[in-house]
Amino acid sequence: MNANGPVLRDIHLPPAAWWPPAPGWWIVAAAVLLAICGVAWLLRRHVMRRPLRAALREVDSLEMNYARDHDAAQLVDGASRLLRRVARRIEPGVASRSGDAWRAFVQRHGRDAATRGALDDLVEARFRAYPAPDVPVLLAALRTWCRDALRGELRARKRRRDAHDAPAEAASA
Repeated sequence: MNANGPVLRDIHLPPAAWWPPAPGWWIVAAAVLLAICGVAWLLRRHVMRRPLRAALREVDSLEMNYARDHDAAQLVDGASRLLRRVARRIEPGVASRSGDAWRAFVQRHGRDAATRGALDDLVEARFRAYPAPDVPVLLAALRTWCRDALRGELRARKRRRDAHDAPAEAASA
C-alpha cells in the first residue's frame, strides 16, 4: 500500500448499445402510437360526418332565409331539394323517384311518426301554389330525417365494409 492511499484504477464502462431501448422509450413509443391512432380515428370520424354537418347547415340556412323573407314556397322547395340530395347520397337512383316510391323511401328513413307526417306533407306541399307548412315542425322533421338517414348510411357503409373484409379473414384462417 502506498502512503498516500490505495492505488485506484480508471473505471472501464462497457460500450453503450442502442438496442434494446430503456423501458421509458417503450412507454414513449406506445404513447406516440396511441396518439397517432387517436388522431387518425378523429380525422376519419370528422370526414365521415361531413355530409351530415353540411345538411344541417343547409337546414339552418333555409330557416334563416325563411325568417328573413317569409317565403313558404322557397322554404318548401329548398327542403325538398335537400331531401333529394341526401337521398342521392344514400341511394344514388332514388332521387329520380316520384309519387309512392319517393314517399316510401322518405318514410323508411323517418324515425318517428311526427317526422314522417311532416315530410309526407312536404312531398305534397311542393306542388301547391301557396304552400302553408308548419315551419318549426317541418324544419325539426327535416333535421331529424337528415340526421337519421345519414347516420343510417354510415352504419350501412360500415356493415358493407365489415362484410367485405370477413371473407378475406375467413380465407386466411
